[in-house]
Amino acid sequence: MSSVLEHKCPQCGATTHFDPERQLLICDYCDSSSPFDIGMVETEPLLESFSFEEFRRGYEQPDAERLPIYICKSCGAELIAPPEQISLSCPYCRNNIVLSDKVSGSLRPNGIIPFKFGPETLGERLKEFYADKKLLPKSFFSDSSMCGVTGVYVPFWLFSGTVKGEASFVTAYKTKSYVGDYVVYNTDYYEITSAVDAAFNGVPVDASKRIPDDLMDSLEPFDMRELKPFDPAYLAGFSADRFDDTSEDIEARARERIENTANAMLAGEAGNYESAKRHGGSFETELTADYYLLPVYLFNIKYLNKDYRFALNGQTGKIVGELPKNSLLKFMFFLKRFVPVALGVLAFFIIRYFLGG
Repeated sequence: MSSVLEHKCPQCGATTHFDPERQLLICDYCDSSSPFDIGMVETEPLLESFSFEEFRRGYEQPDAERLPIYICKSCGAELIAPPEQISLSCPYCRNNIVLSDKVSGSLRPNGIIPFKFGPETLGERLKEFYADKKLLPKSFFSDSSMCGVTGVYVPFWLFSGTVKGEASFVTAYKTKSYVGDYVVYNTDYYEITSAVDAAFNGVPVDASKRIPDDLMDSLEPFDMRELKPFDPAYLAGFSADRFDDTSEDIEARARERIENTANAMLAGEAGNYESAKRHGGSFETELTADYYLLPVYLFNIKYLNKDYRFALNGQTGKIVGELPKNSLLKFMFFLKRFVPVALGVLAFFIIRYFLGG
């Protein structure tokens, strides 16, 4: 049997959950009459954190056929969890359980950003998100419904290090001159080389296969100033995943993001030119990374028998997701913007034609 960690109320022994609004553990029975700080709960020693070098060398991932069995300490039920799952609720007694073997010893995260608000605030935040979406069908507001809300701590690697290198650009510089009644445009081309030697810190790359990378990228930025030392008590009442993506894929994505930023910095130095097209150069990137859990709400909006997937940054409140569009409103919006411009251009040529004639 594998080990579990439960956070019990020090007053009555009942299960507890982490309250994002008050940043306290709350007893599900004593409720708000006895909130207590996370430090008041005794936890098992968690030892050192997991390093990216260990991640590169590989880690043991149990096969589905030999997944460990966990015993709920409150009701004695036997539980089986997917390899990547860290935290869950017992389906029989709703006790909040942390699978301590997945966050202890060499698998301990370096830190965590706790949730800052609870799921009960999602409805109001969605209304704010909808407010400026002018192409939403009118029936969407009355016929859509939120379902499948999950607060999950998503595994991220935060990369730090340096990037050095140079890139060559072919740039164009246009000049204008007048020859009699004619305007002559000249374009001169130059080749320039720019160098970069920069440090970076805390570049996030998510490490969960089950959540689309573009969805997680869209939720950034997180405020890394609010990172806290990892404590499993923050997981109480939430789901949490361990990394399950490959180190090669994560490292490649980190390098791509960092080197794209470096390339943009160099291209910015050619900003005084009409255009700049890179045609050579290379970067050397040195990476280190720390393992963190970051808060995300995942949920679906159901509308006309179709599910639209959404994600919400559990720290900042930023929402991303797909929304349906009213085709007629979209066309009317296009006409509203296009027709005045088209009429203006047409009027200009008509006036110019008659004045010229």
